[in-house]
Amino acid sequence: MEYALDRFEQQVRAAIAATGQVPDGLIEVTAPKPNIPADLAFPTFKAAKQLGMNPPQLAGALAQAIHPAADSLVASVVAAGPFLNFALDPVRLSAAVLEEVEKLGPRYGSDDQGAGKTVVIDYSSPNVAKLMHVGHIRSTIIGQALYNIFRFLGYNVVGDNHLGDWGKQFGMNIAAIVRWGKPAGDGEDALAQIDKLYAQYARMAKEDPALDDEARAWSLKLEQGDPTARELWQWMVDLTLTANQHNYDRLGVHIDHNYGESFYEPMLPGVIQEALDKKVAYRDEGGAVVVDLGNSLPTFLLQRSDSGTLYHTRDVATLLFRLNEFHPAQILYVVGMPQELHFRQLFALVRAMGYAEDVELEHIKFGTIFDQHGQPLSTRRGNMIYLADLLNDAHQRARAVVEQASPDLPAAEKDAVAEIVGVGSVMYNDLYQDPRRNITLDWDRMLALEGNSAPYIQYMYARCRSILRKAAAEDVELPAAALNAQLPALLTHPAEVALLKQLARLPGAVREAGARYAPFVVADWCYETARALSGFYRDCSVLKAETPALRAARLRLVAATAQALLNGLGLLGLRAPERM
Repeated sequence: MEYALDRFEQQVRAAIAATGQVPDGLIEVTAPKPNIPADLAFPTFKAAKQLGMNPPQLAGALAQAIHPAADSLVASVVAAGPFLNFALDPVRLSAAVLEEVEKLGPRYGSDDQGAGKTVVIDYSSPNVAKLMHVGHIRSTIIGQALYNIFRFLGYNVVGDNHLGDWGKQFGMNIAAIVRWGKPAGDGEDALAQIDKLYAQYARMAKEDPALDDEARAWSLKLEQGDPTARELWQWMVDLTLTANQHNYDRLGVHIDHNYGESFYEPMLPGVIQEALDKKVAYRDEGGAVVVDLGNSLPTFLLQRSDSGTLYHTRDVATLLFRLNEFHPAQILYVVGMPQELHFRQLFALVRAMGYAEDVELEHIKFGTIFDQHGQPLSTRRGNMIYLADLLNDAHQRARAVVEQASPDLPAAEKDAVAEIVGVGSVMYNDLYQDPRRNITLDWDRMLALEGNSAPYIQYMYARCRSILRKAAAEDVELPAAALNAQLPALLTHPAEVALLKQLARLPGAVREAGARYAPFVVADWCYETARALSGFYRDCSVLKAETPALRAARLRLVAATAQALLNGLGLLGLRAPERM
C-alpha cells in the first residue's frame, strides 16, 4: 500500500535519477538530522566517490538540475555541503494525509505487504494449574501487540498459546491431590489451593525421596493414559483456561489456539525416531536419547532413560506441527531471555533434521520485571505479584487519578475510564520499551498525565474527542464540498504542519515495528503524536479560529489525529476513553 511519504520518497528518487548524473543503484536517501530543515536527505559521499567527484560539488550540481513538478510533494531542493536536502510541500502533504486518514479510517496505517503470507506467534504460554503472575504479562502483551501489528500489515496471523500442561510438575500436582484431596471451588481460588498443595508436596519431597518417585510415577502414568491421571489433569486444564480468560479479556488479548504440550504427545515417538534415523541424535548406554549438534551448543536430551519426554521433545513436535499445519513464512516465539539457549538448540535441531529451511524462526526475547525497589519479582523473595492483583491495583490507582482529573464524571464512567487507563498504563509501561530491557513497576511514572505514559496519550485522544463534541454541540457549519477540498491549504502553521507530518509517519512506523518485531516503535509514534498534538493545541485555536474555514480545516485535523491515535493505541492493545 502506498501512502504520502512513500510517494514523497519515490518522487525524490525519481528526481535524482532524472538528472542522469547518479545511477539508480547509488541513490540512497535517509532521514536528515533533527536540526536540519528538511524531510529527506541524499548523502552524496558514496555516489561522489564512485563518480570521481567532490561530494559538495555533486550535491550542488544536483540541486541546480532538479525542478520538482507542480503537483509534486517536493517543495524545495537545497544543497548543504555534501547533502542534498528535500522538503515537503505542506499544502499538498496536508491534502494527501487528511484524505488518506478520512478514506481509510480504522485501517489508516495498514498495509498489504504480508498478503499471502502466514506468521505464527507463540505467546503468553502460562503453566496450567498455576495462577498467572506478573511474569506472564510480558509474553502476553508483547505477543498480542505483534499479532495486531502483523495483521495490520496484511499477514494471516496465527496466535498459539502454548500451554505448559505436561511434564513432571503434573505428576507432583496429581500426587498431591490424590494424597490430600481435590480443592473445592473454581477460578483463581481453586488454582491458588492447587499451588499450595504443590508447594507443600515439593517441600516434603525434598525430605522424602519416595514422594519424588511417586510424582515421577504419576507423570509417567499421565503420559501413558492412566484414567485417574487424565481426569485430574483435564480438570486442571479446564480450570486454568477459564480463570486465565478473565485476565485476557482485561488485557484485550485474543489467542486463536490453546494447543498445550499434551496436544503433541502422540507425535513424540515419531519425533524421537526421526531424530535417530537422521543421525542428529543417538541413544546412550542408559537408554536416553541425546542430541549433539556441535556448533558450540551443549548436548541435550530428547528422551530420558525412563522413556519420559522433555521440553525439547515437545517443542520439536510443536514446530513441525506448525510447519505442516500453517505453512508459515515466520514463526515467532515471545519468550523470556533465559530461554535463549533452548531456542538456539531447538532451531538448530529442526534445521539439522531438514525442516524450516525457508522459514524465519525468531525468539523475541524480553527481560525481567522489577518491583519499585529494584528487586526481581520472585515467589521465593515473597514479592511476587499475581496478574489479577496487578490489574486490580492499576484500576484502583487510576480511579484516584480520574477522580482528581474529572470529578464531574458519573461514577460508572469513572470506573470504566479507570479500567481503560489503569490496565493501559501497565501495558504501555512494557510496550514503549525495547523488550530486551528489564522494566520496573513505577506507579507514579506509569500513571502520570505528562510524559511518555499511557494516560498522557489517552488524555490527548480524549481531548480531541472533547473538541469534536463541542463543535457538534455548537452546530459548527461545515463548508460546502468544493470549499472543503481547499481547506488543507489553510493548515500552514508550523504546529499544524508538524502534526500532519507526524500523522504521515504512522504507516512507516507500523512497517518498522513489524520488521524489527518491536511494538515500541508504534508506542514511540503514539507519544510523539501526542506531543505534536499538544503543541498544536497550545498554538492554534480550533473552535475560536480566525475564520469559519480555518476552524473547519482544524476540525478535520483534530478528527484525523483522533483516528490515527486510536489506530496506534489499538495496535498496542490499548483502549482510548472518549472522556477523561
